[in-house]
Amino acid sequence: MRKDLMRMFIDAVTPPPIEMVIQEEQICTFDRKIGDVTGDGIDDFVYLTGHKKSPDAIYQEGITISVVDGVTNEVTEQVLDLNGGYGSALFLGDFNQDEISDIYVSISSGGSGNINYYYIYSFKDKTPVQLLDYQSLNQLYEWSVRFLDHYQVEVINDTLNQTYELNLSFKNKEFLQKYYDSEGKTREGVEGEVLPLGGLSPIMTPRGKGAYSLLSSQVIIGTAMVDHLGVIEIYLTYQEGKFIPYDMVIGEQGNIK
Repeated sequence: MRKDLMRMFIDAVTPPPIEMVIQEEQICTFDRKIGDVTGDGIDDFVYLTGHKKSPDAIYQEGITISVVDGVTNEVTEQVLDLNGGYGSALFLGDFNQDEISDIYVSISSGGSGNINYYYIYSFKDKTPVQLLDYQSLNQLYEWSVRFLDHYQVEVINDTLNQTYELNLSFKNKEFLQKYYDSEGKTREGVEGEVLPLGGLSPIMTPRGKGAYSLLSSQVIIGTAMVDHLGVIEIYLTYQEGKFIPYDMVIGEQGNIK
């Protein structure tokens, strides 16, 4: 009798293979989670699906959020407006403060700049509503980066008209010689930039278990992609239908905790 009950329990909490629910050839499951995302109080099965050119390929295409209703097995889908990427992953948490888990998706570009793509969707009442996409965060601020004499760098938020300074004097000699002469004067023609979104992490809030805000990060570089000067971290919370910045930290990479 105990074995039968255990078998029933395992069957109840084990998500059905998405291939059994969605009739499509060569569908791949990249990630899966269990949680109530529709708001009916019953756990749903959430999948990240798509296609690959071959079984051994790591590039993922046609990335789609698929939600299988925990009671009826009805499928609700949302195709992401992205050609493809690598290592796509899911996270479930309440970002829009309605006490229902939303679906957070992260996807890597696979490039040397460690640039990533992010989406957050609400599936309340089985209706996909986009709460965030990575492009809106990339367009949040305009930045300028200027090298100054004596191993200093100005990072300028052109949107807010705010200026921050980084001290590069701790960098090794080989690095500094790219940008400064032997007297610490800035070489002509050197410039920097702020890369698009590199990280977007859910962070818990005091609102209670399962409630999250976001911490974004963007790397500040010199003339080469590998020349990291510092990092910009922005804290965001969901208010009035969008994610609003409420704090910002800019510093040398490795010195921000």
